[in-house]
Amino acid sequence: MNKHSTTAVFLSIILPGLMALGLSAQSFPELTPKDAASMALGGSFISLSSGYSSFYGNPAGFASEKGEFTALDVKSWAYLKPTASNLSEAYSLLQGGSESQMVTALNDLLIQNGLGGGGAFGLGYAGKGLGVGLYGVTDEVASGHTALGSTLGSSTMINAVIGLGIPVRIAGLRFDIGGDARPYYRMDSVEGGWPLLDLVMNPNLSGESVYAGFNLAMDFGASLQLGSLKFGLTLRDISPTYLMGRYTIDELLQGLSSGSLPNPGTDAATAYTPPFMTAGLAWTPRLVPHVVDPALYFEIQDPVGIYDSQQSVWNLLHIGAEVKLINLVSLRGGINKGWLSAGLGFDFFFFKLDAAVFTEELGRHPGDNPRSGIALQAAIRF
Repeated sequence: MNKHSTTAVFLSIILPGLMALGLSAQSFPELTPKDAASMALGGSFISLSSGYSSFYGNPAGFASEKGEFTALDVKSWAYLKPTASNLSEAYSLLQGGSESQMVTALNDLLIQNGLGGGGAFGLGYAGKGLGVGLYGVTDEVASGHTALGSTLGSSTMINAVIGLGIPVRIAGLRFDIGGDARPYYRMDSVEGGWPLLDLVMNPNLSGESVYAGFNLAMDFGASLQLGSLKFGLTLRDISPTYLMGRYTIDELLQGLSSGSLPNPGTDAATAYTPPFMTAGLAWTPRLVPHVVDPALYFEIQDPVGIYDSQQSVWNLLHIGAEVKLINLVSLRGGINKGWLSAGLGFDFFFFKLDAAVFTEELGRHPGDNPRSGIALQAAIRF
């Protein structure tokens, strides 16, 4: 049996077994930051990640010959079509107003696109065989067709990452492998979410209920550099089921501040995070080095999940193209599950700024349930 056959047999055995662990548990998929550069590239930069993004991408990036310290990385995104009318509606919500005005604005935004957003922060060192970092991410999404009766779902994760990467030379080729241990604390709104209109009119979450708990996940990855071609493979979220207690936000904050959480009680949920696999290919020809540097990215994400839920093959595909000019400005575009994305990046020595507009498909087929958004990112890296 050759190496590829052995790998295929291993995955065919281990992945269904891992998924079976969660049959009697509530599924809580990994919460990943909306990286502006990646979203501009059609979301195609998980298995091909490097540097700081290796913490939530491919741990093989820790094997890089160059070490990179990220003093601060801040991301934000909003699920909002960036039209003048939508931006005006969103601004009116932030300013407040009468209940009828708020309901009208919420209805318009929900019907057109859905509404929500999130943010992430982090810091860490990646490269020269080591990855040590910390990052947090939160995402809030409104569900419903009108403001009356709609709910807001919330998910938040704080992750610590410690990992190793090993470069291997094979017949002149560079083969990197890596892995990490990722303890995290997760908080999610209870089933159904929180009443959206109530929160907009009176943003007080103290009495709302959440599930919260600790877990430990492991992530693995590999990459192969062949001239201007790079292949990447990642398997994330190898973890057991775990217990998430049910608390009000007041109880949770008081428990965290005292260092002793209250008893989870009988309403606790058994949680499960399904494993997530990606495979990608990057082509980075040296056209005019340090003056015009193009790149193409092609990635297939979560093929097991697609097979399991019988979604369209389009939901596998993430394609991106980038042109970097004089190591300063990056022009990006991509296709995310059949939808277009675009963005810009600026790299000023140790300061990096990225922006993107994107659309992602939430349904089983392109056109079923698209959601557009904007993403911004700023980082200080050395």
